[in-house]
Amino acid sequence: MLRLAVVAAGTALAVAPAAAAWTPLAGGVQNTVVASLIVTRAGTELAAFDTPGAGTISVSRSRGAPKIVVSGDQIAGRAQLVQQPSGAIQLYFPNTQGVGRLTSTDDGVSWTGPIQTQSHTTGPVMSATLLPDGTPLFAQDGTGFVNVFRGLNGESVKNVYTRCCGYNESLAVDTAGLAQIALYSNADPDGAAVYSPLGPDLGPTSSTPLKPVDRHETPLVADRSGNTFLAWAPGYPTATGVSVVPFRNGSPAGDGVTFRGGFAGGEPHMALSVDTQDRLWAVWTQPGAVYAARSRSHGMHFGAAVSVALPGTAYQVSALGLAGDPGTVAVVVNTGSTLVEQALQPGLSVRVFKKTKKLGKKKVVTWWAQAVDDGIGVPGATFSAPGCRAHGDASGKAQLTAAGFRRGSAKAAAPGYAGASFKVP
Repeated sequence: MLRLAVVAAGTALAVAPAAAAWTPLAGGVQNTVVASLIVTRAGTELAAFDTPGAGTISVSRSRGAPKIVVSGDQIAGRAQLVQQPSGAIQLYFPNTQGVGRLTSTDDGVSWTGPIQTQSHTTGPVMSATLLPDGTPLFAQDGTGFVNVFRGLNGESVKNVYTRCCGYNESLAVDTAGLAQIALYSNADPDGAAVYSPLGPDLGPTSSTPLKPVDRHETPLVADRSGNTFLAWAPGYPTATGVSVVPFRNGSPAGDGVTFRGGFAGGEPHMALSVDTQDRLWAVWTQPGAVYAARSRSHGMHFGAAVSVALPGTAYQVSALGLAGDPGTVAVVVNTGSTLVEQALQPGLSVRVFKKTKKLGKKKVVTWWAQAVDDGIGVPGATFSAPGCRAHGDASGKAQLTAAGFRRGSAKAAAPGYAGASFKVP
């Protein structure tokens, strides 16, 4: 049985800086639209999404104006982007014949195709990923099937879940080449988030059900250190948190982490992303806000969660961890008719401690603070306490004691991070 380390979402919470703002990416979408996000080898952010009412599939480059790449698609639906080792970018999308494919060899500027794949099942492409040799995998679901296709054009296929029914499947491949799938199943009365490693023929070799659950999303991602992570929302009929569980070699690996919070309606909506520096981002929604937390310890624990208010109700969410020091996560939220985007910064946590030393018969107490990001000291931090302003050293530590220092509420800040409030007791 999995044991989960619990983190209260309201604890050590940082507020995203006021300078950030939600930027409209596209309008006229339906509330079911989920953007597919990737960072190309050239560092370009690509977002692909459908506009069912208009029958189009569009691609945005680096938050620019979306370009329609598919038109006249009577069943335009969820599409998926992957970039192969050769640099070629593949876009899989549903059409009236099943699944079509477009290719870009110039970093998403132009697209050729479409080529019809061997999938003749109509419906959204729920997930796509790559095997180590660059062979694509993509998945679709329906009554009594979750089909995983392998090959550039889906030359082979396996039904990996025959019970009725599996939904919102997510694919990931670890560094050893192990393909894995996670999905939501309503086959049992209390529902389940189901994780399965897949064999050479794509057939499931085992199954780990996580339950009870009434939230349908099961994002799955793999890092570059042999780990795979599944996000799910335990609780029935109302979610009680967002849990991130690590898997290694097809089995649960250690304790997961759960972020507790208040949820209602269809929330939380969840997304996971691993950036090019192997840092894991977890993103989720609660009423009126989106939250994000980052792990620099391969999911063993996370830094402080950050939160920012939403411009409306969240229906879907996507996330893309971006490289840099300290880095950010791009979050795309579907507010019902519009896709909006904002980059969130990682949050700071603050450790407060005191040192006591003797000067003759007298004890002298000094108070210290350290700014940390998932347990790692953050250089360049500044601390503002009553009667005192201090600058941290290379490990993020600073002495707060000054002539006018008083214990109480204080604040910490560092370049590239959302600031944090703390108390000196």
